[in-house]
Amino acid sequence: MNDKSLKSVSDLVEIAGQLPETTVLIPGGDRIDDIRLVDAACDYGILSKAIFVGNEKRIIEHASHLCIDIEKHTIIDVDDEQEIGQKTVDLVDGGEVDIVLKGGISTPVINRAMLKLAVKPTVSLASIFDASPISDSRPMILTDAGVTTDCNFDRMVDIIKNAVEVAQTVMGIAKPKVAVLSANEKQISSLPSTSMGLELAKLAWDNALVCGPLSFDLATDPDSVSTKGIPDCPHAKEVAGKADILVCPCIDSANILYKTIASMIKYGDASIAGITVGFKVPYIILSRSDSLFTRLESVALCSIYAHRQQGYKGKSQPRDNDSKIKYPGLPMTEKTKKSYWVFQISTFDCAGALTSVAAAFSNEGVSIHAVTGYGVRSDQKGMIEVGFEGDETVKEILVRRIKRLTKVISVTEEKTTPKKPPQLISA
Repeated sequence: MNDKSLKSVSDLVEIAGQLPETTVLIPGGDRIDDIRLVDAACDYGILSKAIFVGNEKRIIEHASHLCIDIEKHTIIDVDDEQEIGQKTVDLVDGGEVDIVLKGGISTPVINRAMLKLAVKPTVSLASIFDASPISDSRPMILTDAGVTTDCNFDRMVDIIKNAVEVAQTVMGIAKPKVAVLSANEKQISSLPSTSMGLELAKLAWDNALVCGPLSFDLATDPDSVSTKGIPDCPHAKEVAGKADILVCPCIDSANILYKTIASMIKYGDASIAGITVGFKVPYIILSRSDSLFTRLESVALCSIYAHRQQGYKGKSQPRDNDSKIKYPGLPMTEKTKKSYWVFQISTFDCAGALTSVAAAFSNEGVSIHAVTGYGVRSDQKGMIEVGFEGDETVKEILVRRIKRLTKVISVTEEKTTPKKPPQLISA
């Protein structure tokens, strides 16, 4: 794939794995989930180092429980949250880290500390997502679902600028199509978002096509545009049904839409990754309900952004996928009786597809019992055969998730019994 292209959110992990590895700083990094995330990101070749700022005893205990080695010199033993915040600022100012990942520390406390590192007038959350029911799973950006509470006109301008920068830097879209969302395309005095959308669209934008106000369906669904017609607002012909960026009128609507998309993830119908931009380094604020792979995709997104902002071109040689793949062991939900399944997955570029397929299993916490493949040259189609144990629900989620991967052509499934290893026959 072109190193600037993005066909799906899951591609972020593979793209980041081709770039030089980064260093992450985790203020309040004494939660077991943060340690598990770092371990997975290192296995995928995204991170080379993590600096944990938090309770050293808890960090070591959690790492031991996960059978993960953490070197003591990467732990800064601090319990006071104010001091954790200041240490974070000092380390970023010292140029020692590429990414900050919020761990188990109060969000207001770390955010106040991070504001000392702001390099833009407005910091905002840009979330890259894809979802089966929305624009045929085409990756898009949603903003701002988690940071900006006062969405006045000037801040909205900045939010759009930040999202456009992410679209250009990470998604490779030279001139993103931006939809400023509202409940109606017409000017309604009792609906301030309609006038806000129009005023934003009327501004002179050199690097984006901004259209507003647009309803969600007219921003994302070409069929809705065909049915309702092109609305009478600036750049509607170019943006309607084809938006790359969805700008919500307030944090309430953005957060509701974000959580709706996030709820699709557990059914294998969506993926999402977030980056908070406007600081010296990209900043990750994760929800406690986010899955491991949503967290991993966010780390990958921030790693790509950090490198491309600094002008890195990536490694001269691709990483060895086989040596990087690991399947973090999260517990599976036992809703029904487990069976043994074999997937036969037809792919483009078997070697690259293996990383994406493994990621799908990792996201559901499913351990792969056996994997074989052939057709590993990038100029031919390949086949990956995966054996695993799981219930019917997990199997269906995995089928949907894998079918959505851009490198996958088709998936067939079979319920069977595990293959026994060959026996040695003595003479």
